[in-house]
Amino acid sequence: MLQPPLNQLTAKINSKYLIATTAAKRAREIDEKPETELLNRYISEKPVGKALEEIADGEVYPDELFLKTY
Repeated sequence: MLQPPLNQLTAKINSKYLIATTAAKRAREIDEKPETELLNRYISEKPVGKALEEIADGEVYPDELFLKTY
């Protein structure tokens, strides 16, 4: 089961695409620099899970680059 649930994630970011790209970018950041973790306690041990938890908690948002419309 996905933790956090998808409805928690879509409450913060409307697009599933933006959730995926934001989580992937943040997971790479966490993997390369573990000291950048934003939460005190995580349920997940893996970087992608940690990134999703940060999104659900409202700590991480998509970059401005993703939000531009062409």
